[in-house]
Amino acid sequence: MLLDLGVDVDHIYAHLYMKDYKNLRFHGYMLSKIKMTENGVAYLYIDQKTKDKFGLSMEEASASVSFMDSIKDSLMWIAFIEGPGDEIRVRLRSRFVTISEIAELWGGGGHDCAAGATLHSKRDVKKMLAQADERLKNYKENNEGWL
Repeated sequence: MLLDLGVDVDHIYAHLYMKDYKNLRFHGYMLSKIKMTENGVAYLYIDQKTKDKFGLSMEEASASVSFMDSIKDSLMWIAFIEGPGDEIRVRLRSRFVTISEIAELWGGGGHDCAAGATLHSKRDVKKMLAQADERLKNYKENNEGWL
């Protein structure tokens, strides 16, 4: 029907997967920075220096959480992004595992598999990672067929 109306599908498709050079360079850089907890929580920490280096807004840096969404055996992924002052914004994502409860422990919230929170120290980052790692461990021990 859209073709009959003259919609230029080639033009739409050509622009659909375009990426900004700056963001593509950031993506490549951050792929080498991904870390994993013992039980498979993938995570990134993006400091202000890195955001400045790539000229990124908080929103662009926050999108880095999606860089980890296809790591085998990792059902949770978290991006920690330094903000103004002592603020560390957290973007939590998961597959199958309810992660919003962890965000809620830190005054955040969201949906079962997509949530956010704000932390105020690197010590809090370590605590949140330990909570996520324990939740993932329990999930993997008590559920089959998760991947």
